[in-house]
Amino acid sequence: MTDTLLPPSVEGPHSRVFDRIAEELGPMGPEAGNLPVILRAAGIRMTQPMRVAVAGQIKRGKSTLVNALLGEEVCETGQLELTFNVAEFHHAQRPRLLVHFKDGRPAEEWPPDALSRLTVRDAAALRRLRAIRKVEVGRPSALLRRFRLVDTPGLGSVHGTDADNTLSFLGIDDPVEREDAARVLGELGGDARSVHDLSAAEMDRADAVVFVFSRGLGRADQQAVDCFAGAYGAVVSPLKAFGVLSRSDQYWPPIGETGRDGMPADPLDHNPMETARRIADAYARRPAVRRVFRTVVPVAGLLGIAAQRMPSEAFGPLSELANVPPRQLADLMEDVGHFCGRDHPQLPVPAGVRADLVGRMGAWGVFLACGLLREGLGEDAVRRSLLESSGVLALRALVLRHFGNRAGLIKLDHGRREIADEVSRLRATAQLTGRPVPAAADRVAAVLERLQVTDPGPAELAALRAYYHGGLDLTAEQESQLLAVTGEQGTSCAARLGLPVGTPVDTLLATARRRAAQWAALCSDPLLDGPTLTVARAVLRSYERVADQIGRAWQLLYGDEDEGTAR
Repeated sequence: MTDTLLPPSVEGPHSRVFDRIAEELGPMGPEAGNLPVILRAAGIRMTQPMRVAVAGQIKRGKSTLVNALLGEEVCETGQLELTFNVAEFHHAQRPRLLVHFKDGRPAEEWPPDALSRLTVRDAAALRRLRAIRKVEVGRPSALLRRFRLVDTPGLGSVHGTDADNTLSFLGIDDPVEREDAARVLGELGGDARSVHDLSAAEMDRADAVVFVFSRGLGRADQQAVDCFAGAYGAVVSPLKAFGVLSRSDQYWPPIGETGRDGMPADPLDHNPMETARRIADAYARRPAVRRVFRTVVPVAGLLGIAAQRMPSEAFGPLSELANVPPRQLADLMEDVGHFCGRDHPQLPVPAGVRADLVGRMGAWGVFLACGLLREGLGEDAVRRSLLESSGVLALRALVLRHFGNRAGLIKLDHGRREIADEVSRLRATAQLTGRPVPAAADRVAAVLERLQVTDPGPAELAALRAYYHGGLDLTAEQESQLLAVTGEQGTSCAARLGLPVGTPVDTLLATARRRAAQWAALCSDPLLDGPTLTVARAVLRSYERVADQIGRAWQLLYGDEDEGTAR
């Protein structure tokens, strides 16, 4: 992991919104329902790292992706060996492992390396495994200073006997896999619906969601996406979610693939990540996907974790394979099963070692590493190149930029939604029972409405939702400015203006005022449609706030008499 990821400041423009609401309302009685608890939890959430849930069908590479993001083999992976419990990862000064139980008993601390033992391999441990609700893993990690990652067991993976349920929630289409999943769940005293419900609940509690597909968007994945767009539309949106096309390296060897000339693709120069990128872009163009995900990112998670954690001893066999002519090596790897399982006199590495390398880093990873070693690169340079090729670095950057830079906005929206839901529940209950609506509910609702006007967060959130929904009458440059001023590139004044760090204050101030004038002119356009006008006004206010902040900084630095030079 890079050391450049710094912990976020708990102080931000939205950090005390819910605290201020609680202070304004004062003590609330029992008629307020859960409002005091929700307000307190929302305030605490604003000062904590974002919760990012990694969701998807069973066996889609979620745990491998978490390992790659963290740069550690901390999550257990395997063939339906996991306990189907939630694993939550957070920053800690030292590695630690806490096991939480369903019956509410105190959490137990286990040895930090015990996560791999939380599987169904040991029949004697089934009673204990059945009692586990969640496993909490602490690791010293720069990424976990910014985010709390939640590895969910399997969303939408329901395999009941009821035909309607099977059609609606089918998560694994292969009958053998379905039987294996049912067997494991039966041993654990659970069923597939409980797995689905557990994962859905974690997704609802999360501030953001990363949804993992396995190479392609299959029927079960599409059903889960449709479920997101319907039942979870308020929770999962392009502001808070994007998809990951995992195992993208499995498009190599290029069996059945064609090159740009229409001829069969040559494995020597075929990049499976480019194939995955085209497929991901095609998914992202689907209306059902676009309603839910900001983008779909291709990643080779197995290669990413191998690049970071593969032992140095593995480079010996790779160096030996690198001595094999690339064409001959590619021909022998065309059938990966034969490459791993058969003796080949022309290969200097035994079949078992070849199988271990492919299992650790994938066939394309082996071929790619051999090519890099053949070019004379050392171990560190090969690792860096493999990590970049895996897409993991790009995924980390996207998580940090899209989620991290908007953490305050996203958590603000999460808290407002929970409070609004409780207000609605209190009003509905009052209507059903014929009692007056609790005064606390009306007071909280009034404060939330006022926030829509006085706090920049709600207006920026509404503008982003409108942008992701599509149909705005904006140029590409205006869309770029909308994203930047709402925090896509960072929350500093320079980042909101799309300018580099170190830009002189007078340039920042002149740019902010020029942008504000441009958006003010757009707001005066009589032909502008209503939705675009609303967004334009929100962007104008954001630029005015940036200009005001820079102007105050100018006054502190130079005094009022010099400000005219920036006009």
